[in-house]
Amino acid sequence: MSLDDGGWRDAHAGGVRPFTPATLSGWDDYPALDEVFPWGTLGITSNRSWVHSPSASVLQQRSSRLQAEEDPEAKALLFKETRDRHLGKRVVGLPGFPHPDRGIGEDPRTRPPRLRIARRSFDRQWLIADNRVLDFPRPDLWESLQPGQVFLNQQSSHEISSGPALMATALLPDTHHFNGRGGRVHPVLHPDGSANVPTGLLRYLARALGLDELTAHDLAAYAVAIAGHSGFTERFTEELLTPGVRLPLTRDPALWSEAVRVGRAFLWAATYGDAGAPPAEHGSGRPSVAFPAGDPRQVRYETGIGSCVPDTLGYDAETATLRVGPGAFTGVPPDVWNFEVGGMNVIKKWFGYRKASPASRKTSPLDDIHVTSWPSEWTEELIDLLSVLRRLVDLAPAQQALTTKIVGAPVVTVADLTSAGVLPPQPAASRARRRVALQFGEPDAS
Repeated sequence: MSLDDGGWRDAHAGGVRPFTPATLSGWDDYPALDEVFPWGTLGITSNRSWVHSPSASVLQQRSSRLQAEEDPEAKALLFKETRDRHLGKRVVGLPGFPHPDRGIGEDPRTRPPRLRIARRSFDRQWLIADNRVLDFPRPDLWESLQPGQVFLNQQSSHEISSGPALMATALLPDTHHFNGRGGRVHPVLHPDGSANVPTGLLRYLARALGLDELTAHDLAAYAVAIAGHSGFTERFTEELLTPGVRLPLTRDPALWSEAVRVGRAFLWAATYGDAGAPPAEHGSGRPSVAFPAGDPRQVRYETGIGSCVPDTLGYDAETATLRVGPGAFTGVPPDVWNFEVGGMNVIKKWFGYRKASPASRKTSPLDDIHVTSWPSEWTEELIDLLSVLRRLVDLAPAQQALTTKIVGAPVVTVADLTSAGVLPPQPAASRARRRVALQFGEPDAS
């Protein structure tokens, strides 16, 4: 290799950017996700693993064990004290989750408040919802939790090479929600209920598309339809070496409408029915994401898992059967078994959190407290998970076709939005707009 070799490529020309090649595909002409949804934040960062569990009852047991410990040194070890949280630390409660004005070590309560959160992509677990046990809970994120909220999540610090480039959840996300390696959360709504978009963006897009109205939820549905599938990641593999999703915003009203329709179906599946719109065959209401009896896509629980927590997971491609210990689930296509987000196999990660062994990243002896028998609700959760992944696998061809058409047609560019005064977003747009000014007794690194 020499300095005048023909293989050298120019790096990015503007601003402070990672040391990766400037793209040749027009990628840099697309607005970035953090320009379209400018308020972004890390997810919940607890810095102690014992406060999470797939089982709400396990969190009860761990809390009781902590409060029952009388030796101060042993109790500090159980708690896993850090710079930001220790047994005597007094902090204000999180929005919707108040607690007594005393340190956790002085609180005699043994029934902690619990909240279901998005621990990993498609994995809903439980969290002790107490500010005294979470190093960086991100209070603005908690305050933004409201009906209609959707959290978009991208991998913002590492390149990705497989699976969707954009994820979505209606639950508060963990800081490692995307694929276990960090990420950045972009709520669709601010805590005060207003849209998390730059001033004028929705009006500009509505005019460009000839629509009377366009909402932030339409934009979120469009975003996941275009970037929420592996075809997008494969198409822009080199571009995603520089972390951060960019969105080709179509000028074609027919393509826009179809992308929003597909994106609503994606959101409905990815959020387990909490957002988006269900398929037409489900009718109104919020039906289960599982397929009904008689549907050829239905996941069937053929052989029982039993009461013991299994420690093996396997798959038979010939019979499309997932084996969980002695249990068998049929109707699981290979694409479902192999479904990844940023290199993380979703099914294997889900099972890894539940099998009969202590936490892989142990932070406290409390991590050794886990379930001793397989709860029946986990079987139902697994059927829901397999059904969700099947729905997304079925949507992927339509998403890929839409992305191909949109990239090959006129789009709204960064230059267009800059000329219209929409970009760059105003500096205040990157901060949460809150209902009321909460007073916290300490600075929070969110």
